[in-house]
Parts: sequence; structure tokens; C-alpha cells
Amino acid sequence: MTARPLSPCERDEASRVFALSLRLEAVRIHEGVRWTSTVARWHTRLRGLPPPSANAITLGYHVNMPIPLDTSPARLEAGDLNDMGWLIHELTHAWQFQHAGWAYLAQAIGEQMRLGPKAYDYGGQAGLRAAHAAGQRLSHFMREQQADMARDYYFALKRGRDVGAWQPYILEMQAA
Repeated sequence: MTARPLSPCERDEASRVFALSLRLEAVRIHEGVRWTSTVARWHTRLRGLPPPSANAITLGYHVNMPIPLDTSPARLEAGDLNDMGWLIHELTHAWQFQHAGWAYLAQAIGEQMRLGPKAYDYGGQAGLRAAHAAGQRLSHFMREQQADMARDYYFALKRGRDVGAWQPYILEMQAA
């Protein structure tokens, strides 16, 4: 299986979220990786949860995707942002690795083991507004929450929606 760098389109889209705070040239995408979903199915079976349809795992700068991504300009222009949104989520883990080292991985796995799907719930726009009003910074949020925040910011930005709730946290991410 070969790894590939981010495409020019993927780099442009990722820059909308990370600006210059992620070494995009270091990222490698591995597509069609089967073990990522196998690990997720074992985890959910142990917890008595329904299995995921697909699962990606980012190790350092290596994004391991169970399927080939369609992040082409034509797909994005058609309004299908799902694969790019998934990639933004995974690139957030690469960003976490770049800024926190391997500790991000242990933290993310621990959060998932402890909380299951709740490890991703940051409270949406209302939760972000309340957290910002309380003076909470990006580090207040768990690793998977940060990744979903980046993905949801990307979706809102691309769809021309209000991004104000995410803005303080994305600016903090971009400044790192």
C-alpha cells in the first residue's frame, strides 16, 4: 500500500482551517487501510455498541483511511463535503501530534475508551459560545472534540453559515 501527499485541493481546503499551523507537506494519506475499521469494531463490540461503518486512525502525520477519499474540486463544488470533512477531522489529529507529540494519541484513545461516542460531543455552537463566555480555551476540549470542532467549522465555512462560535478556537489553533 502506498501513501500519498495531500493533493493541491486538499492542501487549499486544509489551509482554510489550519492556516500555516500544520505542516501539510509532512502529511501522508494511506487509503484502503482495513485494520482501522477492524480495531473500531473490536472496541465497539467490547462496549456493547453498534459497529461503525468505517473508521480512520491518524498516527502522527499518517492518516489511515479505510476507503479512498473523493476530495476532488468537482466533488467539493457539487457541495459534497463529507470526505473532505472527514479528512479535516483526521488532520486535526496530525495537528495535535505536531503540537503535543505522541501524548495526543494516548489521550484520544483514553477518551474514546472512557466515553465512547460522547468523546466527540463538544456541545455544538451553543456549547462553544458558553465555553468561550466562561473563558475556556481550545485545550479545555478533548482531542476528538477538537477534531469535530475543526470539521464542523469547515462545513459551516464552506456552506456560508455563521462561524462565530468556532472562530475563537480556530484562531487559537491557527496561531499555534
